[in-house]
Amino acid sequence: MNEARFIATPPPNLPQPYSPWVRLAHDYPVESTVRVFVQSCLGDHALHYFREGSGSYELRGRTFSIQPGALFLVRPGEGYRFTLDQGARIRMYNIHFDLQETERSYLPFPVPAEEWHGKMKYPETLPPHQQLINRPAYEQNFLRLLDAASRLGIEAELERKAELLKLFAVLHHNLSLSPGGATGEFHRRTVDAAIAELSKRLSGNLSIAELAAHVGVSRALLCRIFREATGESIQRYFVNRKLQAAKSDLLYSGLEIKEIAAKYGFANVSHFTRRFRQLTGNTPGEIRKK
Repeated sequence: MNEARFIATPPPNLPQPYSPWVRLAHDYPVESTVRVFVQSCLGDHALHYFREGSGSYELRGRTFSIQPGALFLVRPGEGYRFTLDQGARIRMYNIHFDLQETERSYLPFPVPAEEWHGKMKYPETLPPHQQLINRPAYEQNFLRLLDAASRLGIEAELERKAELLKLFAVLHHNLSLSPGGATGEFHRRTVDAAIAELSKRLSGNLSIAELAAHVGVSRALLCRIFREATGESIQRYFVNRKLQAAKSDLLYSGLEIKEIAAKYGFANVSHFTRRFRQLTGNTPGEIRKK
């Protein structure tokens, strides 16, 4: 009988032991009044992923463009600064973690800057900036990590470690992906332009035909490449973005629920409530009370 054998050897350039401690996982909608973020020295690692938004990000003496799908890895002892474009709607998925769990890992967020000394750093196998090609894979992993971060206990802690390690795998895999030459780059820019236009039109309605005409491709091509890039249909993506924006208004504005429903183009409060519950598991009234 043939027997498959695996010889356990440490992978090159990876730190040992590998048991990360997740300190913070945050789905962060940035208020329009906040445009500049500065941290001169970080006490732990940070992963800043921009689900939507635009601006510039300074890290390691270089300036990178912020656009949907941009991810930045900040290591302990490093500083960063990013400036967001005026009027741009920003949503970030943020993670703060230590690569190795120690007795000092339980310091609450934010970690004092001086804590970076002697900490294990993620190796240079990952660059400080990536533009993610398979965004849905990263986003789905993050949301699972976010769910585990909301629970206590050994099982949840193991899930947090596992999901963070999976995110590292997604980032390494992303480095091996190619947009497919000029055609792939054109498709990526087309989807980015479509997402930007949808984000501007959350308070109204926009047909797929209108969107396709705006970005300069056929309706059929736009539907296909949009689903490939995001894992969602254009209609579902647009409605979900409306509902996420509405949730932000429920939490942070003084608008009445019927005003929010009208603002995002829902036929009435009943329609808005039904769709909102499908996405979040709560009614708008329950979110407002929280």
